[in-house]
Amino acid sequence: MAIQETQLVILPDGDSRGGKGGLFERFIAKLLSDQYGFESPKAQNLNVTAEGIELDVTARHKLTGAKAVAECKAYTRNVKSAELTNFYGKLTIERFKDEGIFGLFCALPRLTPDGQEKARAIEVEDSHFRYLSADDLAEALLQGGVITNPPASITDLSDMAVVVTEYGVYAACIVLDNTQRTPVQTAIWGPAGEVPDAVCDLLEASDYSNGLSVTDVGSPLGARSTNVTPNSVTLTSVAGSSSDFEYQLPASPRYFVGRSALIKRLEEVLLQDRGSVLVLNAQSGWGKSSLALKLGDLVTRRRGVSIILDTRTADQPRYVVEVLRRVGEEAQSRGIIELPESASWASLESATATFRASKWDSTKRPILVFFDQFENVFRDMELTRTFRDLALGAHDIAGPLFIGFAWKTDLVGWTEGHPYQLRDDIRSAGKVLTMEPFGPREVDVILGRLATQAGVRLLPDLKSRLRAYSQGLPWLLKKLADHVLRELRSGETQEGLLAESLNVIALFESDLAELSPVEHGVVRHVARYAPIAASEVTERFGPDSVQSLVDRRLIVQVGDRLDTYWDTFRDFLNTGSVPIQDSWILRQTPNSVARLLPIVVAAGGRLSVKELERILGRSDRSIFNVSRELRLLGITAHESNYVRLVDEVLDAADRELEMRGRVGGALRKHKAYTALRELSERNGGVTLDSFSRELPNSFPAVAVAKTAWTSYARAFLFWMEYAGLVIRQGDEYRPTNDVLPIPTVRLLDAPPPMRYRPGVPQIAPRRAVELLTRIHSEGEVPIPSSPKEREAVGTLLALGAVAVSQSKSVSLVASSLVDADGNIDPTVLRRLLSSVPGGPEGLALLQADGQAAPRSVGEVIANATNSKWSEQTIHGVGGSFRAWAKLAGLEIRHPSRRAKTS
Repeated sequence: MAIQETQLVILPDGDSRGGKGGLFERFIAKLLSDQYGFESPKAQNLNVTAEGIELDVTARHKLTGAKAVAECKAYTRNVKSAELTNFYGKLTIERFKDEGIFGLFCALPRLTPDGQEKARAIEVEDSHFRYLSADDLAEALLQGGVITNPPASITDLSDMAVVVTEYGVYAACIVLDNTQRTPVQTAIWGPAGEVPDAVCDLLEASDYSNGLSVTDVGSPLGARSTNVTPNSVTLTSVAGSSSDFEYQLPASPRYFVGRSALIKRLEEVLLQDRGSVLVLNAQSGWGKSSLALKLGDLVTRRRGVSIILDTRTADQPRYVVEVLRRVGEEAQSRGIIELPESASWASLESATATFRASKWDSTKRPILVFFDQFENVFRDMELTRTFRDLALGAHDIAGPLFIGFAWKTDLVGWTEGHPYQLRDDIRSAGKVLTMEPFGPREVDVILGRLATQAGVRLLPDLKSRLRAYSQGLPWLLKKLADHVLRELRSGETQEGLLAESLNVIALFESDLAELSPVEHGVVRHVARYAPIAASEVTERFGPDSVQSLVDRRLIVQVGDRLDTYWDTFRDFLNTGSVPIQDSWILRQTPNSVARLLPIVVAAGGRLSVKELERILGRSDRSIFNVSRELRLLGITAHESNYVRLVDEVLDAADRELEMRGRVGGALRKHKAYTALRELSERNGGVTLDSFSRELPNSFPAVAVAKTAWTSYARAFLFWMEYAGLVIRQGDEYRPTNDVLPIPTVRLLDAPPPMRYRPGVPQIAPRRAVELLTRIHSEGEVPIPSSPKEREAVGTLLALGAVAVSQSKSVSLVASSLVDADGNIDPTVLRRLLSSVPGGPEGLALLQADGQAAPRSVGEVIANATNSKWSEQTIHGVGGSFRAWAKLAGLEIRHPSRRAKTS
């Protein structure tokens, strides 16, 4: 006789009043009345959920007339002890009013072991309380003659069940193969006579039969038997890589790198003499599968048994049972456990009962069952529930059986349509280990192996690029390393590799560039419907193209299904983008390229590096570094030994505007911009210091000095300011929400012979007026050597009144600014003051109130330009602007005493 743990199977048909809940309610009412001596049972609450049925009932005992309250819970899993505690608490409160109330707690199929222990303890102390399991109900029905024992012809059975239908109550079981201990058919019988065909049909379609044929074994006429073949189950183990850089597969233990803290935790878990549930959580490509294989290796080293499964082939609840059977039988063959003679692999319930009844040779030899790629299971709620029930039941097994799960945490849209509650049940039942990207040490190990296999010493710049581009993602680092290794072996130089973009989209596009049109169709079809049956793909496209893609490792076979080698590659094929932000590092500021770009523009958009060396007096390495970063920002295109602007910039009506848009587009996709926005949301503003402290979190694989992070932060902030993504306010930067401020830096204009401060005048007009008079008289004058006079030139440059030639001569641009007599034209000056940031606001204030104090004028200008000035600067700018406004014809009066002090 196999393991028997009774189940209650409720099978309503289309005509059942109240459906499953109504049928269960009537069954319980009749049971309480006929078998337990209660009369007039009334349902107080009925709740049918995906988990099962909950029913609250009140009744009175036929003999004593005492009131009784019953709570019945029929779940797919064992009922938690907390449910019993809640019921008994409510019963105690009811007894404050009526101390004779009888309490009945019905838990189907049964309470968890700790709950059963608690229920038995309550029964010892409280004669007015009783706990009923499915076994208890079956025994009562058996004694009442409602059901009977199985016929003697059935020798190996499992999973006894009470089948409740509108046609009556019947008994059923799963018949086992006496050698394999696996299910072969479902048997059903009644207390007398044949079981109606309608009942057999309902049972055959139920989860209880799970695809088995149903036979009425109690009929003396040898009644109805069907011939149904259950769906086969495919178990596919996770395959590990056969080399360091085989990025299409997770790292096998031989090529595993780092994770020392996680390995230590896993080793501690495996020392326990009782099993538990483990959950690995991480985003896609962070190494979950590799760590699962490593965990399997740790188990093997302890002379245990492990099976690491790719759950993309899991398509039915029977899958879980087959996994337990395989690992249980293997563990027995290795002398780890001794399965009971009554072992049964008929269902999850009997399989876990088999493990509970097994004898462990040594608690030092663990058994590991690990379910990888588990996010695919979440598509099927019933299948997910079976795995959840396994996770909850694993704690009841008195031996080191470890159940592991790994799913990616970057899934989008966990909504009511997804089994998120079941997912959380699994997580709460176990120990959750959260994985992070590789750190600098782990990246260094990979780069060291790359250098060894390439037979070269990697250039510091190339190592730096690989660290930054990989973002610490193991699969991406391996893909980059594989690309570099193949290129070096084909004769490419490290310098040539440094000229490449090396971003993941470029590498994916490179993968696709080698494919034929048919192969393109295959890989995109697989990506769209993955995991998809291999037979369906080969029938549609032919076996040769499919085999070619399998050989290239662009698609992989998982059991009888096909999928892309990585889910990020699948996302790229389906959407044209990847859920990975760019992670290159900028080292050059806009000012660093301001001399180079105008020269390239003047040469028609393309100029050789040698020519730029000659013109700029800079090394080819320096020019290469500038050009590389311009490529990252989308401004230049790659061409060996040349700096070439992209056509979109050259052909634009406003080249500067086009370039700013391209820089902004590149930076919006970058991790640094995301980090800046998040930092700004937390702190209200971002300083160079705070950004330089935050930036390393976006580059976990990069380890440089603090001063280097400050340099990188400065470059990013300056480029973001150029692109209009941030605006500077004093020493703080704030995101602009796509409202582009007036640019303060122009990269395509020839660099001015002298630098100046843009914006409103910040000095009194006297020296500037004297300079304008001289220019009017002499035509042009050389740039003065005096600092104060040079400041006057800068003020006039900011207003657009004068220009400075390459020969460093100052000439008048706004010729009408000075009339024939050498006097300043107020109307022209007012127009110039209105053209600079802050000017219109300052003029508007003074036009409305000629007595406005310098402080008030300075504050208006500061607010208009988002400037954070000191009180002294605000007062000084306001006072100077009052003087310029007076010169521009506004009626400016001496501020009142009250205005001065306000």
